[in-house]
Amino acid sequence: MTLNPELRRYLWLELSPGRLILMPVVLGLILLLIGVWTFDGSRPGGGPDFLGTISGTASAGYVLLVLFLGARAAANAMVREVAERTWDQQRLSSTGAWSMTWGKLFGSTIYVWYGCAILLVVTLTSMTLWDMHYEGVSSETGETIPLTLVQLTVGLVAMTILVEAAAILVVMTTVSRRESARQLDVTIAQIVVFVVAVGAVGTLSDLQGGETVYWYGHGFHAIWFAVVSLVLFALWSVIGLWRRMRVELQMKNMPVMWPLFVLFSGIWLSGVILGEETGNTVTLTVLIVTVTSMLSTYVPAVLERMDPVHLRRLIGTLQERRFAQAIRHAPLWVVAHGMTLIGVVLSVVLLLVSTPGVLLEEAQEYADVDIPGIAAGTLVAWYLFITRDLLLLMFSWLGKRTRRAFTTWLIWMALLYGLAPMIVAAIGGYMFLPAFAPFWDVPYANFAIPPILWPIAEVILVALLLRWRWKRYASATVAQTSTGEDA
Repeated sequence: MTLNPELRRYLWLELSPGRLILMPVVLGLILLLIGVWTFDGSRPGGGPDFLGTISGTASAGYVLLVLFLGARAAANAMVREVAERTWDQQRLSSTGAWSMTWGKLFGSTIYVWYGCAILLVVTLTSMTLWDMHYEGVSSETGETIPLTLVQLTVGLVAMTILVEAAAILVVMTTVSRRESARQLDVTIAQIVVFVVAVGAVGTLSDLQGGETVYWYGHGFHAIWFAVVSLVLFALWSVIGLWRRMRVELQMKNMPVMWPLFVLFSGIWLSGVILGEETGNTVTLTVLIVTVTSMLSTYVPAVLERMDPVHLRRLIGTLQERRFAQAIRHAPLWVVAHGMTLIGVVLSVVLLLVSTPGVLLEEAQEYADVDIPGIAAGTLVAWYLFITRDLLLLMFSWLGKRTRRAFTTWLIWMALLYGLAPMIVAAIGGYMFLPAFAPFWDVPYANFAIPPILWPIAEVILVALLLRWRWKRYASATVAQTSTGEDA
């Protein structure tokens, strides 16, 4: 069996004899310094306090090692490759996308996995002794010790893969947008995965053994629900990294995995939000999935580099009515935005045929308010505002200074969503608020202009500006081409 060449390279680089000795020594000293204060030599295993302290410290150390050292090592691997100009050579090698993916994922972090393995063994051993002598684990979790150890191991390994794959994915995406690498990209990737991990840990930290989590009205064991969720999202992160690697190796991806991931995330999230709710779940599920899709549309639009060549091919295939080819050339955010439109249409239809109690249990207090109608109108306005934002992003990318396109777009977003509505509210012009945000109903304002007309007018205006800039960009490109041919 031939070892993955990328993994073999990292094994030689990362696992030197000195580093192999250093890791257990450092971890052992830290555990010793913390555990010595609770050690009781007169009791088996050093006493329950000692075993509990060691297991807790080792498991917490595992998480901290992954978040701080693992995420940084994974992100730094790609930045170092690009900075040292060795990444182009690797892309020209015979290594396939999948081999390159898992080779970099596990190879660049092999030293972190070595430290995590040590801490995991310490955690499992101390927990086993703790339960064997004092039944400390089973009394807290309500499960047998083998089942608890399996849950902990699978959960920690899944979290490690999720964090490290996400870190590499973020760095690869940010670097590809500039075709250059900075050490700041490592810090940005680490901050992103740290925020995501803290949010996940915070969400799952309240789950105790024996508790039940309700998902679409069905009860599941809390710990197993958390573990399975981590495993599924870890698989999605690996799939995303593999797809990104295919792009780096000049392979074409059909834009289907991101919409599927958004759909999965929306369904998972709506099940958690609904909990024990069993009635009207269809409308609320479609609504939550649609909102999730709306927010997620910004992600590929911001991270992907706008390629005018692909846009030209997309327009050409649409004009020739070759829709299958159009999907292949379509940017990911275009496909995601189209999927969101389907969700908006379904949500509006379901809201308009539903009763006020679907969205608000205290419907009797708001009997005179058309809650589903307001929700439907707000959803449509929100979608139009997102459409405007995406068109503005394209408009900035087609300018003369593409390096500042994203910064320019961020300034526009700050003005449109922040400064402008604050000024309008400060001078009492509440009737103009729907021009800057999806306000559908403001109790203390009479709208002379229907709120939906504002985003429609803005979309039309930005679309006309984009058409003008596109023609200008195309004519400038033709002029440069003819000048080059004459030379």
